[in-house]
Amino acid sequence: MTTKELAPLKVLPVANTLGESVLYDDNTDCIWWTDIKGRELFCYSLGTDKLLRWQPPAGIASLGLTTVPGWLIVAFIDSIALYHPERGEIRTLAQPERELPGNRFNDGRVDRQGRFWVGSMTENAALNPPQSNASLYRVDPNGKVTQTLNGLQISNGLSWSPCSQWLYHADSPMGEITRFVFDHANGHISTGQVWAQTPQGSSPDGATVDAQGGLWSAHWGGHCVVRYTPQGLEDFRITLPVSQPTCVALGGHNASLLFVTSARDGLTDKQKQAQPQAGNLFIFRVGQTGLPEPRYQAENLLFS
Repeated sequence: MTTKELAPLKVLPVANTLGESVLYDDNTDCIWWTDIKGRELFCYSLGTDKLLRWQPPAGIASLGLTTVPGWLIVAFIDSIALYHPERGEIRTLAQPERELPGNRFNDGRVDRQGRFWVGSMTENAALNPPQSNASLYRVDPNGKVTQTLNGLQISNGLSWSPCSQWLYHADSPMGEITRFVFDHANGHISTGQVWAQTPQGSSPDGATVDAQGGLWSAHWGGHCVVRYTPQGLEDFRITLPVSQPTCVALGGHNASLLFVTSARDGLTDKQKQAQPQAGNLFIFRVGQTGLPEPRYQAENLLFS
């Protein structure tokens, strides 16, 4: 394993409280991401250097592109919905954890077959019924929501291998990235096995997979993004000037740009002074190439 001291090509000084869920739209050459606790949604055009921002009615925990222009699929903190930011229009699909007020939604991503996956996290267990926990859900193109994993604390790091044979998922407080056999035809997952372990004090957060099958994982608390080989071995790490990177995406020119969101949430005043770029979005050029971001198949839900 090697450490790469890469200087970012660009830093967007957005100072997010909790930046998350970054993704690249190859149709528009834009990157999207959310500030969950700042309650903002962002879209940055690489070609025009223009930054758009919206204030949705609730914090967006994660998002995905759809097959219908203008529409996103999002996990608000307490519901899953289709959302048109320009119009402010919302089509709520489900609230599978309405009986768990101490939970909120967290990381989410669209698989290569056009289904949206989103996990939850427990923020305040005292507000929930005893023995409750967080879960991972699959949202099919018809809007049906299925619980696929439970017993979690903070669902994170969703990504799929290029051939859709494997689903990767992290329960952040456990410091483990688990790999599941994935049946791409029906979205079923098998019992998983621990595939990689993060160092103490460094939790696996948002992730993506490149065209070569390497997994890129933002390490919350670790000041770094780590690339793992398909065998689960650390290939290299990129050190960052912030301790809380949150999510990663690959795209842009030749699909070789790495986008990294970060957070200021929970930092002390002293830590903020030492990390003036905390909460910003970083853009690096890397040697590996990304894959096109899949899109949720939303036509039937919007036009039926």
